[in-house]
Amino acid sequence: MSEQLNVSQMKYIIGSVMEYAYEAREEAIKNPDSFEQGRSLAYYEVLNTIYNRLYICEQDPKDFGYSEDWERKFLSNEEL
Repeated sequence: MSEQLNVSQMKYIIGSVMEYAYEAREEAIKNPDSFEQGRSLAYYEVLNTIYNRLYICEQDPKDFGYSEDWERKFLSNEEL
């Protein structure tokens, strides 16, 4: 078993986190209590950290599933 993740594995992991994050954001919009808001914010913080680390490592976040407007989906109150 390899000790390092390959690009395909990283895309899969990030994609899964994004899927859960968007679900959490939808739930926070439907049920705007503090738990759902905090859960959505936590997913945003995780995705933002990954995004920044990819950039620091000179990797294009788009290659890992990030769209140009990925943050807008978390910072607006519109349903996805």
